[in-house]
Amino acid sequence: MCELMTMAFRHRGHEIVACCSPKIVREALENGQCAALLMDYHLGMGESGVGYVRAWSSQFGLPPTWIVTGTPGAEDLREVEALPGFMAVISKPFAILDLVAAVLAAVVPSAASAPALEREAGS
Repeated sequence: MCELMTMAFRHRGHEIVACCSPKIVREALENGQCAALLMDYHLGMGESGVGYVRAWSSQFGLPPTWIVTGTPGAEDLREVEALPGFMAVISKPFAILDLVAAVLAAVVPSAASAPALEREAGS
């Protein structure tokens, strides 16, 4: 999924950093180098993207942020919906190009702007 989203953003002229490490995302948020965040809900080994998003929101604030999940009815997803910067829960399956359009609408002020750096975690 990360590779497919990366290709879709690059096709639209934007660079994306796809990673599987919350540590990398935390560093980018801490340094103000994260224009948008696409976070997977199920991170494996019992970890949830919700916990990270909640913590990062209180520590750094969130850029426009989406959580992608196959279980959109999960109770803890409601906890992040009201966080400043949180945009939406994206249910799998979804149309990649629709997601790309939503992210770009949130982070790129106009079509004439230069490509932004978006970061994605999980997947």
